[in-house]
Amino acid sequence: MYGFKQETQALVELVRRIVKDHQAPLEARRLRGEKLTSADFQPGREAARKCGLWGLSLPRNLGGAELCLVDRLAVIEENRKSLTPIRFGGDALPDLLHLEGEQKARYLDPFLSDATAICFALTEPSGGSDPARNTSTRAKRDGRDWLINGSKLWVSDYDEADRVFVFARIANENTDSSISTFVVEKGNPGLIARAVPMLGGYTTHQLILEDCRVDEIARIGAEGAGFKGAQNALNATRFANAAATLGIAQRCYDMMVEYAKGRVLFGGALSDKQAIQSMIVDSWIEIQQNRLMMYTCAEKHDRGEETRVGASMTKLTCTEMVGRVIDRAIQIHGGAGCTYESPLAHWYDTQRMSRIWVGPSEVLKYRVLARHLLTSTGI
Repeated sequence: MYGFKQETQALVELVRRIVKDHQAPLEARRLRGEKLTSADFQPGREAARKCGLWGLSLPRNLGGAELCLVDRLAVIEENRKSLTPIRFGGDALPDLLHLEGEQKARYLDPFLSDATAICFALTEPSGGSDPARNTSTRAKRDGRDWLINGSKLWVSDYDEADRVFVFARIANENTDSSISTFVVEKGNPGLIARAVPMLGGYTTHQLILEDCRVDEIARIGAEGAGFKGAQNALNATRFANAAATLGIAQRCYDMMVEYAKGRVLFGGALSDKQAIQSMIVDSWIEIQQNRLMMYTCAEKHDRGEETRVGASMTKLTCTEMVGRVIDRAIQIHGGAGCTYESPLAHWYDTQRMSRIWVGPSEVLKYRVLARHLLTSTGI
C-alpha cells in the first residue's frame, strides 16, 4: 500500500479538519434536500485559503501553494471524500501565468484575487472526443478585433463564471495548430447560453457565438497555441479526476464496512456473510491498486518525467473502479443506499459521467494507451 511522507500526511490532516468543520454541515444539509449555493461554500474556501491552500499548483510568487503533484492529489483525494467538498480557488491555466501588462491586469490578477471566476468552452456538438479535428468554431480578424462564430457544448460552471475561455480555429485547416484561445465576457451580446440539465442535478450549458466580438487583448497566448494549452490542462485534470474518484471510493468503502458490521441479519452480522466479505475485499483491493498506480505516476511527474500515458491510465482505471465500488456499497446498504438521504445515491448519479468527461474510457484506451504500447516500450 502507498504511504505518504510526513509533510503530505500533515496536509491531508489539515484538509480533513477543514472538511469536518465547514463541509460536513453542508453535506448534512444537502442530504436533507436543501439546495446549496456558491455562498454556502465560501467559508470553507476562505478557511482553506487562510491555511495556505490557495492555488494548489500556482507558483508562490503569485500567492499560490505550489504543491507538487503528489501533494495536490493527496489534498484532492481527502477533500472528495465529502459529498460537498471544498471549492479551492486560485489555480489558473498555465498560459495565464505568462500574461503581462494589460492582459495580466484584466485576466490574471482578478482571478488570483478571487474577484472573477472562469469556465472553459472546448467541446462542440460535432464531437467532443476529437477537438483537434472537430473544432468548427471560427475566429477571424475584423479590423483590430476578432469575430467568433460557432457553438460549444458541455460547458461546466457557466452559471458561476464571469468569463468564458473559448477555443476557436483561426485558419482554414483542421489541425491542432490552428486553434487559439479567446476570453469572452458573459455579458457579450454575441454570446447566447442554453442550460442543459444532467445526471446528479448538475447543469451544463451549450453556448452559441454569433459575431461575438472581442478585442486583441482577449486572445491568450500565441496564435494557434490554444489546443496545446488545453491538452496540458487536460493532463492535470485527468490526474485530479483520478484522485477525486479515489476519495469517493474510499468513503464508499468505509461506509460499507461500517454498515456491514452494524447490520444484523439471519442471526449474525452482515459482515459475517461471505458474499458481503467478497464485495468488501474486492473494493479494498481495487482502491489499493489504483492508489498505488496513481501516486507512482505522480512521483514520476514530480521528477520531471513524461506522464501523459500515466495520467490517461489512472483516469481510465480510477473512474471505472469507482462505479463498481459505489455499486457494491449500495448493494450492501440495500434500500438505505438507494435514497438521496445517503451520499451513495448522489455519487451513483454523478460518477457515471466521470467515465466520459476529460476523455472517455474508450478514447483513452485506444487512442492513447494502445497507441503507446504498440509503438513504444515502457510506461
